[in-house]
Amino acid sequence: MNDRRAVAVLVLMQLAMVAIVQPRGDFPLNDDWAYAQSVQWFLEEGRLRLSQWVGMNLAPQALAGAIASAAFGHSFETLRHLTQVVALVALVAAYAWFRAARLEPKGALVATAALASFPAWPVLANSFMTDLYGLALALPAAILFLKALEAPSTRLVIAATLLSVIGVLERQVAIVLPFAFMVAWLWPPRPGPRRRIAIAIVPLAVVALAALAFSAYLAAHGGIPEGQRVGHGRILPMLAKAITNEDQALRWVLSNAAGMAGYLGLFSFAWLAWWGMSGATRRQKRGVVAAGLAIAAAAFAFAWFPPYRENYILDRAGIGPFQLYDAIRGAPVLDRSAGLFWSTLAVPIALAIAAIGAGLWVVARRVARREADRGTVFMIMAIAAYLAPFIVTDYFERYLLFILPFVFALWARLWPRQDGRILQALALACIALGWILGAAATRDYFSWNRARWDAIRMAEKLGADSNAIDGGYEHGGLTRYEGRVAVPEGKSWYWVRDDRYVVAFSHVTGYEEVAAWRVAHWLPRSPSEVKLLRRKQ
Repeated sequence: MNDRRAVAVLVLMQLAMVAIVQPRGDFPLNDDWAYAQSVQWFLEEGRLRLSQWVGMNLAPQALAGAIASAAFGHSFETLRHLTQVVALVALVAAYAWFRAARLEPKGALVATAALASFPAWPVLANSFMTDLYGLALALPAAILFLKALEAPSTRLVIAATLLSVIGVLERQVAIVLPFAFMVAWLWPPRPGPRRRIAIAIVPLAVVALAALAFSAYLAAHGGIPEGQRVGHGRILPMLAKAITNEDQALRWVLSNAAGMAGYLGLFSFAWLAWWGMSGATRRQKRGVVAAGLAIAAAAFAFAWFPPYRENYILDRAGIGPFQLYDAIRGAPVLDRSAGLFWSTLAVPIALAIAAIGAGLWVVARRVARREADRGTVFMIMAIAAYLAPFIVTDYFERYLLFILPFVFALWARLWPRQDGRILQALALACIALGWILGAAATRDYFSWNRARWDAIRMAEKLGADSNAIDGGYEHGGLTRYEGRVAVPEGKSWYWVRDDRYVVAFSHVTGYEEVAAWRVAHWLPRSPSEVKLLRRKQ
């Protein structure tokens, strides 16, 4: 294996994923209706303006979307094709990151494949969501910061800072990179010349100033979005509540921490198994097994099975979110029981959580003894700085994609790679299975969404305007959010005024069926039918 062959494999993987998913259809997915609106407004007004729903800065993505739309026509399909290109860039950047982190080509390829088996990757790579744009910008900056730490170079620091500025203009979380660089550059703590301190501080200061300048721009051109004001404004108050345990805030923090640990175990157990812990002592390995079995026993005792949060992308019924009328009301239209599949995953997840805990213990000891190298400090600080605000406030499972490259690279720094072929073969099988299931579930997700929008268009042909249709969250956001009014009692939360027509997965009491669409699906729990219903007189 060499770099050229590894990149070729990654490109083929991404193309195969698109072929499986078949991401056809001019309609929004999840939150990307709000991001697409910024593109449309830029084309119409010649200035960058963000929807009140948006919590990200979004500037590079909106500009790239405007260029693509100007060239090929503005549509969700155009923006989706743009994201497919960005997904390829993100994969190559991830591979380059692992190579910079001293993994040989084979290990870097497996780590990148494990990243691509992230369950939400296929839908993030075929929508206009911001996650892969942020990752594609952040990883090159991380590579340059890491190289500057290992072979000091002012040019590398300047280039990494400029990339971080672009990254923070996309997603504010990119600021963790210059912060982690600052800590790592000053490691180990000791007095030093002013130039050394300046090199550490300047990148963070420049990136922070860029973020503040962009906020000032937004304030002067349409206002800072409500999503940003709420997101930024709740961090310190919720931290204070957690410290004082006001309103049992500490319980919320611990719940977030446990959920994140579970998701990290789910997303990384195959990579941890492939790399192994060959340098660990027998006592450490026994501790991981014992702690893992204890966590698994607790998971079965309290029915703590993945996914750990409902109505997000990763759902026990497949890839979502399943935000239609009957599904959000808790109607038993989708099988969301743990079942054998999700229950079985609790065991490797528990072992992965225990292994990550052991790795953190090893890192903590190296840091305490000042034996950790700068690259290791950079990775651990990037992970900690990224997770801390979300633990205190709230998170989506897709947010964890950003730190997986750092988690994987940090794990590889802790232990020499194992040579156990059987365990590695099983780990590769898990990576392949995760990739296949994610692509298949996303294919089903597109299938029922195409049927959903066929139903909405039929309702419009029957004379209903957007205010008389409950077509699900994305329809409500796209057509009604900007002109939103108070939602009448009994209506769906996504800004529904009158639900004379309803799009649902099943029959709803008080409604008559107008039409139904059979949905071709691969996975047994995916929706098999979408209905257009009309309220009875």
